[in-house]
Amino acid sequence: MIVMNLLVGIAAGLISGMVKIGWEAILPPRSQARDETNPPQQLLQQLGVSRRITHAYVQYSKDQKVYYVALMMHFAFSIFFAVAFALFYRALPIMSLGQGSLYGLVIWFAFHIVIMPLSKTVPSPAKQPFAEHFSEILGHIIWAWAIYLVVIALMGQ
Repeated sequence: MIVMNLLVGIAAGLISGMVKIGWEAILPPRSQARDETNPPQQLLQQLGVSRRITHAYVQYSKDQKVYYVALMMHFAFSIFFAVAFALFYRALPIMSLGQGSLYGLVIWFAFHIVIMPLSKTVPSPAKQPFAEHFSEILGHIIWAWAIYLVVIALMGQ
């Protein structure tokens, strides 16, 4: 049962990670200047990882760079929280409130309002533009809803 939950969580993390990337393509949370070093890259640099590594990329097409280290961080975050959801949503039904929306809001608040500003990975919430909060709040709701949908589809209620 735990192996099934882990596999479902990994699938949900991969799919929801793609959903969140798609959401950010529609409503980018940060300006291009602030996204030059995005939060995953900034966090790694704060932990001592060099800019050469955090900004490593592969050239996808003539003018498209894919920053794979940031993508690995993005998907690791998504997989971690999707696996947690898959492991605990039955034991903690509160996680499923609003079809996972509450889960997304709690994770958004914890990281974007508390943890990342306190660690100076992103500016304080008051110094972040409204567009960033708007995009991140809705993005986390949709991201967590995607986790919920995959988990429910693969494991049932």
